[in-house]
Amino acid sequence: MGGSSTKVPPTSEKDLRTVLSYNLTEAHIKQLYKIFQEVDVDKNGVWSVSEMYNVLKEPRLSVRAPVIDTIFFMGNSNSEGSLSFPDFLVTMCSFCALSKEEMLQFLFMIIDVDRNGNIEKEELLSFFSYIPAGLGEGSNEPVFPVNNKNAVDKFRGGKWLSLQFDGLAQLCERFPYIAYPAFHTQEMYRALILGASFWEKLDYERIKYQTVIRTKRVRQPFTKKKIEVKLPGRVTMQELLEYSRRKTAVQGGKRVSAQQDSAEDSPLAKERDQQIQRSPILNMIRNPRCMYYVPLEGTQKYQNKAKNQRSELDVGENDFTGTGADDDLGVSTGAPNNANQMLAMVSEMQSKTAQDSDSGSDSDDSDDMIEEGEEEDGEEDEVAD
Repeated sequence: MGGSSTKVPPTSEKDLRTVLSYNLTEAHIKQLYKIFQEVDVDKNGVWSVSEMYNVLKEPRLSVRAPVIDTIFFMGNSNSEGSLSFPDFLVTMCSFCALSKEEMLQFLFMIIDVDRNGNIEKEELLSFFSYIPAGLGEGSNEPVFPVNNKNAVDKFRGGKWLSLQFDGLAQLCERFPYIAYPAFHTQEMYRALILGASFWEKLDYERIKYQTVIRTKRVRQPFTKKKIEVKLPGRVTMQELLEYSRRKTAVQGGKRVSAQQDSAEDSPLAKERDQQIQRSPILNMIRNPRCMYYVPLEGTQKYQNKAKNQRSELDVGENDFTGTGADDDLGVSTGAPNNANQMLAMVSEMQSKTAQDSDSGSDSDDSDDMIEEGEEEDGEEDEVAD
């Protein structure tokens, strides 16, 4: 790798906990950092959207383009058009960890650009008209074939104006080629990132324990510290919508924590909120300009930034500060409101990407995982310490 550092860049405990909940170990993280470095051909320590395509050997003009572009946009935590290794680690592993239901939720999020909980017919037609940014003059053909638009008229006899999540699921069941690019993209990334069998094992485990909270005690990578992580459970699309609206507001074109007192929430409600926070579909969203982003940090840091400086990418006349409930009315938020705008923003931000590589620390600690807890059907925990 031409003398590249083999030390994994510093990664927060929260990010490590996230990937540990997907059964990754220190050895897996090192393996993924090796892939990250190999694909980072210019050795600047970050991935651009082009490298998201290069790792799959996927052309830019592809039916998978809206999916790849959205993954990149969601994972871009610094809003500067690049993925650091922690962004790559959490976003890509969370995408690979999505269940079949969560993959449809992901597709719903791509199409529902105003986050009002409904996919209007115009939004779906706009999605089917997707043209990737940066293709040059003369490249204005949509990536999707015309039969996708024909499905809009065939579904329910064309007599529909909007679809909720169940409606999208029915549409994809009748016309499987609509959801195929999203599912196929996940298959491709799963094969590259730790292999399909690793993620299929996680799928099985999540199905097995979907009605209980599965807690495991594991060693935190690069330390000797033992921590507890919880297997992500099932979260419905309605819960994701309600949680996002309740927990966020928009300030300076970015989603920030809503200022509200949750002291009166019942212990059961707080526990459910924590379960929703652990869902892979929310873990993969790290960009505060994404409509479904839910910050886990306090609001003060974001509020101070908004008062003292303003990004040139912020859309002033569309700024909105509130509780998040007004989003139901389709209030414009300053965040990207269609796929082409999103990619145009990413392309502009890429020109500002920092050139300094991240540095990190390594450790010779073992990669053993210890699971503790009750098992079903006589199955015993594996202890390899």
